[in-house]
Amino acid sequence: MGISDKIRWRRHVNEMRFIHNEKDLIEEINVEAATAFHEHFLNFAGRHNLNIKELNKKNRDHLDNLYNADPSKILPPNFSDLSGSQCEALIPYQPPSENPPPSEYEMTQDDIEVHESFRKLFKKLAMRLHPDKINHAVTIEQGMENIKLFKEASEALDNKKYFILLDLAEKLKITQSRNYKQQTRWMKKEVKRLEGDVRQHKSSYNYIFSECDNDQQKDNLMKSFILQLFKIQIP
Repeated sequence: MGISDKIRWRRHVNEMRFIHNEKDLIEEINVEAATAFHEHFLNFAGRHNLNIKELNKKNRDHLDNLYNADPSKILPPNFSDLSGSQCEALIPYQPPSENPPPSEYEMTQDDIEVHESFRKLFKKLAMRLHPDKINHAVTIEQGMENIKLFKEASEALDNKKYFILLDLAEKLKITQSRNYKQQTRWMKKEVKRLEGDVRQHKSSYNYIFSECDNDQQKDNLMKSFILQLFKIQIP
């Protein structure tokens, strides 16, 4: 006997929940690691008598090529000056010929129809949670909770975190779409896309720095970073 469509669907909903949470966590780690990475970078440069401002000027064309030619190689995309107060993480660079940019994401019929089904689910949730729809008989606390849930639902729809809408619908006993096969197809593809995002975030210097266990590993990472930025080999 085969696995039912609903059980497969539920498993992929859980997979979507996990990969979104993983992506959010990795992004948070990258943000928090940025300051520590920058401080260690400046300390390392000082120990090796590197004048970062002068190196920036000398290598401006190379840096512009790294940071501006392909914005997808930088997290976040507005890196300006290595001598500034914050050092964002450059993804380990590969020449364009070896690492061609990914093609633009194309919406499929599944994308359109799945999003539409969740947009309809959101409208059902909004009828229960939107501030204008709140029953005046509810308590102030419940009203505030409904407003909070409405904001969560709105953000979930915008960010395609549809599992949040499903959780809210189950909590409020709201009927959901039963197009399990189509949603499963879409989720399998979306999970692969998100896994690519996670791999990209994990390949940033910020994240790699956060995973270093000691100063030696951090120094080795700085050597790689400086070699990439300024083409200086530090023994």
